[in-house]
Amino acid sequence: MFNQILKIEISATVVAWYGAILATISFILTFVLGLLSYLRDKPRIKIKKSEGWLSYDGHLSDDQIIIEAINKGRRTVTLSSAGFSIKGGGNFVILKPGSITFPYELGEGKSVCVYTNKSKFLKDLRQKNREISYIWYKDATGKTYKTRCKIKPSQAKSQKVN
Repeated sequence: MFNQILKIEISATVVAWYGAILATISFILTFVLGLLSYLRDKPRIKIKKSEGWLSYDGHLSDDQIIIEAINKGRRTVTLSSAGFSIKGGGNFVILKPGSITFPYELGEGKSVCVYTNKSKFLKDLRQKNREISYIWYKDATGKTYKTRCKIKPSQAKSQKVN
């Protein structure tokens, strides 16, 4: 009983199937890992809008609209401009963004803000009878990062437009 020899025969067909299955699994794993690496490393910029004041030596500025870009990706992104998209076409580009100059390199995990005077901006919009569609930042490759936006006309509503 213990003297019996175990005999295994492997045919060419079995070896071919084994190789084909192993190559397919390897290809799928390589593809999935490459896709995950690409998705992990692609630029991800989150845009946030807030309203507030700037403080200069204890004095508060007029109301400001503040647009923040946050780099949640793993690569540095070169931002080239920021602004508002207007419903019906057109853009309002912030030409004097404050403490930064474009192009601006936004590193991994970093954020940057630009701002504009809220009452003057809303006055210009009312004069042209336009509304904001969204706020945006553009990078050096031409990609636009945007988010929807509503601006409350708190103080500007009470002011008369000539």
